[in-house]
Amino acid sequence: RVGEKKKKRAARDGATTAAMESVMEWCREHKLRAIGGVWVTGMGASMAYNMTQKHLGPMTKLVHSRVYAQALTLGCLVVSAGAEYYDSKHNARTEEVDPYMYKAPMKAKGTH
Repeated sequence: RVGEKKKKRAARDGATTAAMESVMEWCREHKLRAIGGVWVTGMGASMAYNMTQKHLGPMTKLVHSRVYAQALTLGCLVVSAGAEYYDSKHNARTEEVDPYMYKAPMKAKGTH
């Protein structure tokens, strides 16, 4: 029975690890969407929190919510920059070709 519990725990941990890796890979590929999502979520959560503060006026609540969401977004940007730095130093992933990078047109052979 103990061995069965260990197998179930290992399978669950493996599934959790695989899910976390897929989320991290999506965040690497869609940095701006992830950061925008953090901002929207932070804005919504801080608005919900500030609505419970009865002593604040509506504009103060809005400004506080924006500041909280902005602080959360800056933290997310710092973490993203740290992850990029770590990846570049430790070669954690291969270099990708940027499809939006400008490529000068090549001259045709035989033209001057």
